[in-house]
Amino acid sequence: MINLLQLQLLTEKSIIDLEDNKYTFQVDINLSKIQIKKIFEAMFDLEVLKIRTCRPPKNFSNSSKIYKNCYKKVILTIEKDKTIKFI
Repeated sequence: MINLLQLQLLTEKSIIDLEDNKYTFQVDINLSKIQIKKIFEAMFDLEVLKIRTCRPPKNFSNSSKIYKNCYKKVILTIEKDKTIKFI
């Protein structure tokens, strides 16, 4: 289950969204919203209110003439009084 959650994305916009209890993660491309919700509710023992997903475009590498793998970005909205703590 931990392999499906790749990392938390920390950008300027995602740090601002943390104040509104919105967390941004990079997850496996093949996961659906329902699967993502079940994984996060099981791992962090909290209720996910809203899920937004997007897939950024593939990046072309000129040096090796291939497309780099893209990923799925997930923005989770959780309850106001809950937080996700990372170790």
